[in-house]
Amino acid sequence: WDTDGLPKYKGATESFNHGDNNAVNAGTRLSPWLAFGCITARAVMEEVRKYERVRGKPGGDGRGKTTTTYRLYKELIFRDFLRFSTLVWKTSLFKIGGPFGTTGLEWRRDQGLFDRWREGQTGFPFVDAGMRELAATGYMSHLHRQCCAAFLVRDLRLDWRMGAEHFEACLVDYTPDANWGNWAYRILQRPCLVATGCPVKEHATTLEVLAWPVVHDARLEHTLAWLPELRGLPPDLAREPWRTASCPRRRIEVKPYRDSPQWFCSANRATWQYEYAWLPGHAWTVKMATGGEQPQASAKGFRLGRDYPEPIVPPLNVEVDYGRVPVDHAWGGTPAEERPHTWGRPGRHAATCTAVEAEEGRGAERGARGGRWRQKAARPDGGVDERRLGA
Repeated sequence: WDTDGLPKYKGATESFNHGDNNAVNAGTRLSPWLAFGCITARAVMEEVRKYERVRGKPGGDGRGKTTTTYRLYKELIFRDFLRFSTLVWKTSLFKIGGPFGTTGLEWRRDQGLFDRWREGQTGFPFVDAGMRELAATGYMSHLHRQCCAAFLVRDLRLDWRMGAEHFEACLVDYTPDANWGNWAYRILQRPCLVATGCPVKEHATTLEVLAWPVVHDARLEHTLAWLPELRGLPPDLAREPWRTASCPRRRIEVKPYRDSPQWFCSANRATWQYEYAWLPGHAWTVKMATGGEQPQASAKGFRLGRDYPEPIVPPLNVEVDYGRVPVDHAWGGTPAEERPHTWGRPGRHAATCTAVEAEEGRGAERGARGGRWRQKAARPDGGVDERRLGA
């Protein structure tokens, strides 16, 4: 009431709400009080209804529901869904196969991998920022929790219960149903996904940790708050620091489909066409530069592996059309030849703008060609002729 903050609420799981107020930074922060019974969901909704009557959207009978108040109602309902589901799932909630009886996955219990994830040293900035925030504050937004959890399960292939136990030990809003229920219901792969080859082992598959920072941390303020070692890099490189020590190899399709092993969020598969216009649907595998190979990008004074960890699993350079990113952003301030997987007009908050990318229409032209200009750089052996990537 005092700050009129409810209109800024975007929903804990609304991955399609972008901008300054999004699911990463615009939560209610009521979860600890709900978890310990200091306030009830009904009390929250009573205040929400009062708000709707006084400041809600005008309608035929006065004022009423708004998009944000409805989202809050849905999130509270989902808490109840998990609570009642535990009555059905019983002890299966704590078993390796989860309540859906998932089998066929090779789980690891590698303590070294787990420690890097727990300490925020995976080499993937969005994951590391979330894990460091959790360790320091006992809190992380729901959307961010999902990314970090899916990365542990799908990319590190660690026993998902190790992650659930760590969250249990750290979260100030922990309840068994919400924590273990979300891990088992949203993160643990369903049997249908296992049958289609999940997880993929050749490269990172939790593509949300690569794509969502583009729109949910569009100026990288949240990430850099927890990763001070990356603050000296341009935003383009701070989001993908491995490019300072790697070379692109092969262009692959990453557009999701039904039961796709890539992208953990099932909503991505249903709403791709209109929610992800800024993602053409391809990415480049990379290899770390060795010997006399020239890395894709340069960063004076920064060395991957010394100043920030090398990626714990092979990353991808996801193609992004900056001209179609639906929020004000800081991307596109580095030389175009160092980021051939991205194109379009640089963001309003980019530190610098290269002449080629700032030219009117250039980004739209590249996007319309759908990556065919990059395809000519492919070698017959599956590699990439790096001299032609910037052509």
